[in-house]
Amino acid sequence: MSKFLIVSDVHGDRDILSQIIDKWRPHVDGLFFNGDSELSAQDNVFDGVSTVIGNMDYDPNFAESNTVTLKDVTFFQTHGHLYDVRAFNAWANLEKLDTSAEKNGAQIVLFGHTHLDGAVAYNNKLFINPGSTTLPKGPRSIIGGTYALLLVEQNKFIVQFYNRSHQLLEDLTVEMSR
Repeated sequence: MSKFLIVSDVHGDRDILSQIIDKWRPHVDGLFFNGDSELSAQDNVFDGVSTVIGNMDYDPNFAESNTVTLKDVTFFQTHGHLYDVRAFNAWANLEKLDTSAEKNGAQIVLFGHTHLDGAVAYNNKLFINPGSTTLPKGPRSIIGGTYALLLVEQNKFIVQFYNRSHQLLEDLTVEMSR
């Protein structure tokens, strides 16, 4: 089994980002940050982390998107603001993300921007938004912020969500056949 950490939208809260990455770095096969850190792309908190630029990031050294293959899984990663991910009365608009993921041969699509945690299967891909650790929105904002861990097994993907205290939020777990 392989594991991947996914974090987004910390909006200047370097301490929580550092805590999360330090906790999980020894236990995961890949680290992803989906934008809106409000930090420098050269900040050492991002050492070994795949990063993208968010609409609140001003360092041009962040990429707009990344396609990364780790442990035989291909990820398409972006913040989402350049892909119109906000959707009225819905979790996310996935059409543009899906098109880009398809072009890049990705099985997993990682994004942020909406501050709404969730994972959903769409067009034979798994879309994951870890939510925001700092400024959560939506009906589950009372949780106080979330990030995600993707577990990849031979026949399925499992997405687990954690709160800022690193407690597993079991009722938010999502599984998808691989």
